[in-house]
Amino acid sequence: MSRILGPAIHQAYVYPDFDAALKRFQAGGIGPFFVMESTGNAGIYRGEEHPLSMSVAFFYTGDSCIELISPHGQQQSAYGEFLKRNPLGGLHHIAYVSEDFEQTLATMEEEGKPLQIVQEFRNPSTDETIEIYCEPVGVDNPILFQFVRPGMFDSWFDAMHEAAARWDGNNPIRDARPLLAAAMAGNAA
Repeated sequence: MSRILGPAIHQAYVYPDFDAALKRFQAGGIGPFFVMESTGNAGIYRGEEHPLSMSVAFFYTGDSCIELISPHGQQQSAYGEFLKRNPLGGLHHIAYVSEDFEQTLATMEEEGKPLQIVQEFRNPSTDETIEIYCEPVGVDNPILFQFVRPGMFDSWFDAMHEAAARWDGNNPIRDARPLLAAAMAGNAA
């Protein structure tokens, strides 16, 4: 897909047991993991707004960024739907940058690879759609494509990448919020 969409920025795995998934990846000597609980948010899933709560971790290995997600409870979301089809978890989506979601979807249609939106998230302060998850049309158990607007989280991902490059093996599980806040404050400047 990179031929059409450009380079992937990360891949995400969804698992029912966050701690077990984190331990599995950590056992390989990968890290550090930037972990946070995302609660009180809402996502638009298949056209309807639903509350969303989940555990999330990001980490790098070399230049590859990986995201781990575990939704909390039985919720209506792309993550919950995935776990219903794949109870043990696995690869959920591959993420790409998109300046214009409508144009990206039109390009995929022109390439003969039509996508439909499954989930979207909006910036609560502006109501702008900042990311969408799409599935290939007609695929029973698809790997989703996530499209994100450039800029908003770029400095955070850069900071995590830099931390991984300098990591000495200590403090493998870290709270993601301080690094996120510092990166976002830098974006506002």
